[in-house]
Amino acid sequence: MKSIFGVWTAYFVVNALRALLWGAPDHTHDLEDYLITATISVTVTWALYRLLILMGDSTGRALFILTIPTIFLAIGVAYLTNLIQSYPVPMLDHISLEHNIPSREALSHFFDTAFVDYLILVGWGGLYLAMANSRKTQVALIHSRNLERATRESEMRALRYQLNPHFVFNALNSVSSLIIDKKNGRAENLVDGLADYMRSVLNDDGDDMITVEQEIAQQVRYLEIEQVRFPKRLKFEVQIDDDVRAWKIPALIIQPLVENAIKHGVAQSCGPVRVVISAVRDAGRLKLEVANDGRMLAANDKAKGTGTGLSNIKERLAALYGPSAALFTGNDKKGMAAATIIIPDEQQIFRDYCL
Repeated sequence: MKSIFGVWTAYFVVNALRALLWGAPDHTHDLEDYLITATISVTVTWALYRLLILMGDSTGRALFILTIPTIFLAIGVAYLTNLIQSYPVPMLDHISLEHNIPSREALSHFFDTAFVDYLILVGWGGLYLAMANSRKTQVALIHSRNLERATRESEMRALRYQLNPHFVFNALNSVSSLIIDKKNGRAENLVDGLADYMRSVLNDDGDDMITVEQEIAQQVRYLEIEQVRFPKRLKFEVQIDDDVRAWKIPALIIQPLVENAIKHGVAQSCGPVRVVISAVRDAGRLKLEVANDGRMLAANDKAKGTGTGLSNIKERLAALYGPSAALFTGNDKKGMAAATIIIPDEQQIFRDYCL
């Protein structure tokens, strides 16, 4: 409705200014003519608007309405306008006198006026269809974005909780080993530590994104659990830059890396093994690294049983950040077996620049 009033208000203002600036000395009648035309045209355009709505999503039928039916609507506007203005004088005589033209040209002038009205109605109709299609496109795009976001969030949540059984399986395996070795005190401590760890993980209100500080604190609890199993062999340290402590990352994203460091570094070594978890800012990106000096990796080395956790990390990173994040494994400059996650600036995550 705003576009209807806008078009015909513009019509009235333009013609009124033209009459005032360049018309005859007495403009009262001219302004009344334009006001009558605009009033009738608003009503007729509203009728056209209702017809277009009835056509639904059919562009073909809407275009048809803007051809033949709109011609008759334009003729109706011109007829009613001239009929009201000429009353009680016959319409064609009024046109002849008003515009100082011969009577034989009055009918031609009438159709000229109707044609101008037709062009305005068609112009408004084209504007309405463009705006309607734009709105439909925006609604469809918003719906698509919401659906894609919901799908991605569900996918990330499923991938996240896929880790929990994996971790619990490994932890219970450790409990079983201690019980078999008749180290019941250590087994009890391990179960208590596991309960505390799982409580801290599951009491995060289901947040998929947590801070670096929270994530590493959870992994420290995990390492403390594993120290019960490897009291002499496992040593660990944490290095976090202050400016990345509040950086948001996917929950449990480094859990598989810590598990692999224990499973393939500590468990397979006879002597003490140092596990280092670090989080630093590197070239504007977050660099998370889990390294251990217990097992060195040769080129293209893929230890048995490491595929599930690493694949999970890659899938979660791809779902959230697209190609902007990455996971690398190999030996670092210090000769330690390292797994490194690179995460882009938190303001440029995949769902923002993609949607």
